[in-house]
Amino acid sequence: MTATTELTTTAPPGRLQSARFYITFRCNSLCGYCNVWQDDKFKGYQELTPDRARQILDELHALGVRYVDFTGGEPVLHPHIDEIVQYAKSLGMAVEITSNGIRFAKHIDAIVPYVDTMNVSLDTLRPDRYREIRGVPTLDRALDVIRRIAATGSDNLKLICVVTRENVDEVPDLLRFAHDNKVSIYFSGMFEYFDEQDTVRDVNRTARKLKLIEQNGKPLAGQAPRAHRMDESEPTGGAIAAELLRLLYQPYALINLHFRKYMETLDPTAPTDCYANKRILTVGPDGRLVLPCYHAFDNSLEWDRSLTELVQDEEFLRVRDEEVGHRSECRGCTVFPYIGLSFSYRFDKIFLYQALSEEISKIKTRFANPLHPRLDLPFDELHRSYAELERIIDEELPAPRPPASSDHFYRFDVTGSGIGTDLVAGEMGLAELLSDHLSEYCWGIQRSPHTWMRLVYRDLVPALRGLADDGLLAAAAYEDTVADLYEVHLSWWKAYMGRYFRGGEKIDTTASTAVLARFLERTATLLPDGPRGARIRQVLLHAGCVLGLPPRSLAPLAVGEPFPEAALTAKHLLLIAADADLSAYAALLPAEAAEPLLAVARSHEPGPAAPATGDHGDHGDPEVARLLLHEGDLDRTTAERLVDSVRTSVPEQRRAELTERLLASELRAPHLLRRRGEALRVRAGVSEPTAL
Repeated sequence: MTATTELTTTAPPGRLQSARFYITFRCNSLCGYCNVWQDDKFKGYQELTPDRARQILDELHALGVRYVDFTGGEPVLHPHIDEIVQYAKSLGMAVEITSNGIRFAKHIDAIVPYVDTMNVSLDTLRPDRYREIRGVPTLDRALDVIRRIAATGSDNLKLICVVTRENVDEVPDLLRFAHDNKVSIYFSGMFEYFDEQDTVRDVNRTARKLKLIEQNGKPLAGQAPRAHRMDESEPTGGAIAAELLRLLYQPYALINLHFRKYMETLDPTAPTDCYANKRILTVGPDGRLVLPCYHAFDNSLEWDRSLTELVQDEEFLRVRDEEVGHRSECRGCTVFPYIGLSFSYRFDKIFLYQALSEEISKIKTRFANPLHPRLDLPFDELHRSYAELERIIDEELPAPRPPASSDHFYRFDVTGSGIGTDLVAGEMGLAELLSDHLSEYCWGIQRSPHTWMRLVYRDLVPALRGLADDGLLAAAAYEDTVADLYEVHLSWWKAYMGRYFRGGEKIDTTASTAVLARFLERTATLLPDGPRGARIRQVLLHAGCVLGLPPRSLAPLAVGEPFPEAALTAKHLLLIAADADLSAYAALLPAEAAEPLLAVARSHEPGPAAPATGDHGDHGDPEVARLLLHEGDLDRTTAERLVDSVRTSVPEQRRAELTERLLASELRAPHLLRRRGEALRVRAGVSEPTAL
């Protein structure tokens, strides 16, 4: 029996995780950059009743959709939007809604507590300019709604400001407004599709008429591709991009680094990696599936069957596979709600910028913003450090090749001794390759700098804040820690890439490693004895071991009890630690995690050679053993088949547990891990190369 059939315990999970629900096409604004109010194709749709809306949400949930974005048109023009939003939340979905705020006042209590993200569009504070942009004199209503939502104390409100040449001069005023109301504001470049959007369209130039005729998914001969998206001539170009980047560390300002980087590097002649109706289902006001997407909408499937049937419809599959991202008008499209999700499925430089962006956002919104304006942040120094990190990512790291399959996170090559990838230095084993792909997104990849920062904002800093709230930590000490987080963040990324990424040997990590060592030491001294400081010590110890800081310096962080990252900590030490330090590192870890390190250390002691435990496929787990059966003579085809198998055949509820078992199997073969980390240790100067 093959590993594939052994793994199949339930029906394969669906590919669809998100839905953009255009609950209505009606709108009470007349924005010049939007064609929904100008194009007849958006008119005359019957909108869903509450019962039908609940039915379609049930069907979305059954398909695997766990995130729904209610948009439009203006969503609150739907007469039953309150109960529809509440029902989506009752299903356990993450819910987002975007409104212009004009008629939202009476919906605040019915909607805001039931959504994860409450977006309100705000491009200007000037009534005359607001009317020019949106075609209606209703700025006062939008501002009133924003203030009223902010006054509720809700932490899910976000303002969205599209920055163009016409309003870039107002960015400081908009940021002050955000400060005054303690609400985050996302400054975005403009999404572009079809034609220029910085002027009002002629109503006769509809999206349907603007669509370029295509031949076999390619522009007609003679059609020149559009210019580079961040050129000075573009509404999002040059000076505006630089202006937005200057806001990166400003309180309450949110800047999307990956959208910016995508715009800079976009090839307008290449197909667009768009997820419209691939992973993001596009639903119209009457429940129909809008094809190929809302912006290029010229086809649809009526909701006359279940969504489970509709997403298997021949026409849906044809459009999804042949047209989405391949039409001529898709070339150069930057509609982020569709394209942005793709960044979580490619472990490349855009994903790295996405992780950086998300981490800065988490630090800011969760910890720094509540302390504003007391924090004294070194903005110039932070910008210089970020610029250096950006240079390293852009110039020192290799450009990853596209993966062999759209369902793979990265390209991998099978060698005689392991598996190599374009970004990660050294080699990995089949167990790590499969573990990475058991995650739904790249966020579960083991060897990426985002893994520790996630522990910082999820566990470490909230625990410190809890100590401060309970009087076990001085408030000033907590605030000093938060003030240092941005520098710690950048230093961690630089040090990690220097340790584990290809091209990292060119990075001078001396200063960044020193910053992290000081942070670990200083934070450790703040902790009380006993269980209240235990989780913080675990997170700090994990970081110190992953970077290979001297074991003596980590002694105050020693952890005797098992903790979630103990096995991963041991794996990193087997990859990078010097032989002479293995026993000292083992003394810092719980017994089970320490044993693989001690096994290798004992093999270097005088006397009879210790057996290389687990080096010959003794994984101690029948299911894992079947998965790794061919590791010794692995070829690329088999590796790809196994990756596809775990991606499609392992049910969601078993993935985390199987990931832990695969990691445990690696630790039962510590000498094999040791050999695969040889290149990392040679690079760090802690080992001499040996024949494998």
